Amino acid sequence: MGKLTSLTQEEMDNVIYDARFGDLESLTEIFTKEVEPSVIKTIKDEYSLSTPFHMAAANGHIEVLKFLLSLIPDEDERKNILNLKNDSGNTALHWAAYNGHLEIVQMLCDSGSDPFIRNNYNHDVFFEASNNEQEEVDDYLLQKYGNIVEKGIDEDDTNGNHEAVEEKDQIKFSEGTEISKVTEEDKKAVAQMTEQTQKLSV
Repeated sequence: MGKLTSLTQEEMDNVIYDARFGDLESLTEIFTKEVEPSVIKTIKDEYSLSTPFHMAAANGHIEVLKFLLSLIPDEDERKNILNLKNDSGNTALHWAAYNGHLEIVQMLCDSGSDPFIRNNYNHDVFFEASNNEQEEVDDYLLQKYGNIVEKGIDEDDTNGNHEAVEEKDQIKFSEGTEISKVTEEDKKAVAQMTEQTQKLSV
């Protein structure tokens, strides 16, 4: 009998559960003997829209994340999966940054996660890391991506395109990034994010 090429929602929930609790042995068994690896791209929670990648990232299960990434050899497909948003607009990288899982953040960034994606509260991962005092993650993100805006500004300055400079700077580091002030709406959003991730934690 061949491997399964699709799963019921209940079967998807089992995979999500294993990713959440870091059960690498179970996941390995599932995707080497029972289910085609490509099926991982279709698995998400019916209500929250969170994927196994969200769950592994939120809870710091780096070996599980490595295994899940290995199931998607195509680079573009991997990027698409990692940048999927759940019902709150958060990617796996948002949750990893929020919880301060530096190695997970590094792995996700190296695998194609976009740190400039904003969630439903207009927060990118820079904001989540900084606002939750995840200093190592914040430092890493700024070191890795902080020169993107600076480079864009330098290039546009050379061309005399000051209007484009202002627009680009606003897009990359406007309200919701790590340098913005925390508003009442931000505080409410952070409280909701805290409640959400606490429910995910092992």
